[in-house]
Amino acid sequence: MKELVLYIAQSLDGYIARKDQSIDWLLEYDDPTVSERYNQFIKQIDTIIMGYSTYRQLIEELSVDNWPYNDLNVFVLTHRPLENPYGVNFVHGDIVDIVEESKRVAQKNIWLVGGASIIEQSYKNGLIDRYYITIIPSLLGDGIKLFDHLNDTKKLKQINTYRMKDCIEIEYINA
Repeated sequence: MKELVLYIAQSLDGYIARKDQSIDWLLEYDDPTVSERYNQFIKQIDTIIMGYSTYRQLIEELSVDNWPYNDLNVFVLTHRPLENPYGVNFVHGDIVDIVEESKRVAQKNIWLVGGASIIEQSYKNGLIDRYYITIIPSLLGDGIKLFDHLNDTKKLKQINTYRMKDCIEIEYINA
């Protein structure tokens, strides 16, 4: 069965971005083992869901003038009317409906990229099936938390731990 998979990196103190939404600190870790893990992961994906801020970070910071997801079905949740230079599906709607439709048509798993608001909505609606959290050995001290406004406790089961050069990736499923 196709799963909605959260695959994301966070600082050791739990942040996925600085307060200004910058992810410049991630770029300091050019670790080939992290790239290798990512390449293994992306082979299991044919659909991506992300928010506008994450999309903007991608095209303005991480992959300027080089759209990395040409062969994938990409949904960007936004209220903004945007030009579509990469064949991206800009959608406005309920995350539950978008995930359910994605699961209906996807042939492989669906990558929930971010940002924090979409991750939180997906979590609160019980949509996330699998979590891959890469811990980056940086302490930011402040910023945007991966999980900041949760109002309940959810037990997860650890499936795997992958040790890389400086980073650790932990894989969880719902318990």
